[in-house]
Amino acid sequence: MDERDFLGKPRRRVWTPLLAILLAFAGGGVAMGYAVHNWSKLALLVKPALPVPVPPKPIRTTPLFVAPPNAVTDPAIIQRVDALDARVEAIDSQAREASGNADRAEALLVAFAARRVIDRGQPLGYLETMLRNHFGGVEPQAVAMTIASSQRPVTLASLQDGFVALSPSLVARPPQESWWKGFSREMSALFVIRRADTPSALPDDRRDRARLALEQGQVELALTEVARLPGAAAAKDWMASARRYVLVHNALDRIETAALLAPPPVPAPAARVAEPVAAPAPVVQQKP
Repeated sequence: MDERDFLGKPRRRVWTPLLAILLAFAGGGVAMGYAVHNWSKLALLVKPALPVPVPPKPIRTTPLFVAPPNAVTDPAIIQRVDALDARVEAIDSQAREASGNADRAEALLVAFAARRVIDRGQPLGYLETMLRNHFGGVEPQAVAMTIASSQRPVTLASLQDGFVALSPSLVARPPQESWWKGFSREMSALFVIRRADTPSALPDDRRDRARLALEQGQVELALTEVARLPGAAAAKDWMASARRYVLVHNALDRIETAALLAPPPVPAPAARVAEPVAAPAPVVQQKP
């Protein structure tokens, strides 16, 4: 007898769908486990499809601006560029000339300062390095003489004082001179025939000329006169000092001449500007 509810309708069985769902779930789990353990075998059965390359579509561009073809070869522009190049070259040349004049002025200042220090009988100090830097390449001997003389300075005042102290002995007969030589020298001085414009050879006159030359700063001329006096042997040390004075001042003269005649720096050759060549007109493009 069928089960019926109190209204007399038959009851529906609910366990049938549930059983079907459970069976399907169990079958799916079994299939998944088989696939995991046998994946390498299944992969050989399935061949993946290779992608087909698709050629890119050309991008259409639209020109925005085209330069005029005669912009580079315009005579007015070329003339203006040449004028600018000439002006830049002139400014560069003036700058190099100014730099050369500054170097020459600095060299002159160093030379004049060295002379002033030597005349005062003082050491050169920092001027030694500056003398070597400026004149060591053109006048090495003059620089060496100046530096050596500054270590044993000889001034004009010291030479004048030494001459005054030696003046009596310069005209006296040397101690080692024989009486006959002295008599002959005195007799030869009694009668002297010379031109009117020729300086007197008498010892007193030579001594006076030497003193006058020292007063005028002409040490070389005074040295020549003293060397011809009878008592020149007594002035041996004085003459050695006078020679050092003459040598160092000749060296200073060469240094000053080198500073004055220093050649200006050779200007660098100007770079040649290539003639403008007409270039293809540039095109500015924009992507759509």
